[in-house]
Amino acid sequence: MNKKMYVDVNEICEDWGVSRAQGYKMIKQLNKRMLALNPNLIVLSGKVNRRFYEENCYGMAKKA
Repeated sequence: MNKKMYVDVNEICEDWGVSRAQGYKMIKQLNKRMLALNPNLIVLSGKVNRRFYEENCYGMAKKA
């Protein structure tokens, strides 16, 4: 299965068992953190980069 580049609120709600409102709060926090690390990145409202999501929420290490 080919995963999409971005995670949306539906996937976050399913993964974490939270409401849509809480899911959007999580996305907003992750996007804010990602922009703090690199202000030149482009973020999409209501979605978060999959790699950043997995690294920060699941502690998955970067692959070389």
